[in-house]
Amino acid sequence: MRNILRRELGSPLLMGLVGSFFIVLGSLAVGWLGPGSNVRNWEPIQAIRSNDLLVHISTFVVIGAGLLLVIAWLKLGSSLRQKPADALRRVIVASIVWAVPLAVAVPLYSRDLFAYVGQGRLMAGGFNPYLDGISAIQGWFNIGVDPMWANAKTPYGPIYLWLEQLTVMASGDSPIIAVGLFRLVAIVSVAVMAFYAYRIAVLRSVDPSKVLWLVLASPVVLFNFVVAGHNDALMLAFLVAGVYYALQKHPIIAVLLVTASIGVKPIAVIALPIVGIIWAGQNRTMRSTVKYWVITVVVSAAVLGVLGFALNIGFGWVLTLATPGSVSHWYAPVNILAIAMGGAFGAFGLDGELPANIVKYVAVGAMVVVVAWVMLTKRNIDPVMRLALGFTATVILSPVIHPWYAAWCIILFAIVGIREGLATHLAVSASIFFACVSIAEGMDISDSVQGDILGYVIRTVFITGGGVALIVAYCIHEELSVRLIGQRVREYRERRTLAKLQRAAAGAVAKHRTPA
Repeated sequence: MRNILRRELGSPLLMGLVGSFFIVLGSLAVGWLGPGSNVRNWEPIQAIRSNDLLVHISTFVVIGAGLLLVIAWLKLGSSLRQKPADALRRVIVASIVWAVPLAVAVPLYSRDLFAYVGQGRLMAGGFNPYLDGISAIQGWFNIGVDPMWANAKTPYGPIYLWLEQLTVMASGDSPIIAVGLFRLVAIVSVAVMAFYAYRIAVLRSVDPSKVLWLVLASPVVLFNFVVAGHNDALMLAFLVAGVYYALQKHPIIAVLLVTASIGVKPIAVIALPIVGIIWAGQNRTMRSTVKYWVITVVVSAAVLGVLGFALNIGFGWVLTLATPGSVSHWYAPVNILAIAMGGAFGAFGLDGELPANIVKYVAVGAMVVVVAWVMLTKRNIDPVMRLALGFTATVILSPVIHPWYAAWCIILFAIVGIREGLATHLAVSASIFFACVSIAEGMDISDSVQGDILGYVIRTVFITGGGVALIVAYCIHEELSVRLIGQRVREYRERRTLAKLQRAAAGAVAKHRTPA
């Protein structure tokens, strides 16, 4: 197996390009289109989508091409370590070459682009998305919006609602043009995010090629931001830029950028205390830190308040921070625990819904406690690491973990600087897993294809087997084993214990030398 993996099967650049091209090709048959879209009536599209066999084939083309792109990304990472001389250039070139075809694919992996169109029409129609669902507008279903959004209140901040309104107004009555514009915003956001991630890497003496390999070339980013066009790309662009300016001692610019990030997705509020911590400096006290926290909160709240008042939508986004998601995912630890608890009560003939919901609310409480500890602890923790830990706690303790949520954590840990070894292996394995979860997201296929149990089982086995095979192959290539991982964990613990003892000894010596 190891010899096969090391055999030259083609350059990563070419493999990724082939994968991207076939994703685009398959998206013509199974990419998301609104039921009322006139694109469905184009002769080539209609011919492909009306043929069940071609649709079946296209589902496997999209899945196989996605897995091929993941393999190309892994090979690129391996080649960067072997030939570090021009690693940065190769990462940037590969990312652009892979992304260009994907930028014109029919939307895959998510229907949120159509939800943005619907919410933009809500705003343009004078509705408040914090009070009204998309079903309040005529013809919402024909746009292509997922029915789960019909009566749901928006989880987005006022800045993105304003952008949705402007985009919809600029595109006229064409959902296709609006979708294209929203995707363009996401692609530009990825470029901005990568630019500031690179600058942070240089500032912190972290290998920029490795950072961009995780931030720019990652299939999790390409699938969820370039193809699916999620607004998380814009949130992260503002957030990473804000972190950069905070590190560069431009706190007001940092506060405004993080405020813009909150205005896209309120979860970015976790970054505000980090700006205050960096602003307070290395010799900060709790009193000085609280002072800068107050300043950052006041400035941010004032900006968002003025914008909410101008748009006539207020602070409705605040409520989205305390509400557990209505969607659950099988791989979310909290959801697994909630299902187990509900099942246990159900086994005794009791209502399992209440205990399941209690688990979710307890997890939200634990999330608040953990994030508060990360921000308040006096331990000597790098501020950017605090940010990454805060976002990771928020994701892990949520019953809803979309693949693009995982991108938050991977990107933030990348700019912290992921060490070679176990930390890198965990980041890569998480990237493979969530890339495969992205590929497994539903496609726009007919009821006859959707209802084909055999086809569904084969697709599931294909994706699951492909993901497991990639992780196993990566472990073999990196000569990893369960025993070796355990050994590295023990070595890490020993290093931490030794470092604590050295700090304690240094403190004792300093105390002894201090005159009475």
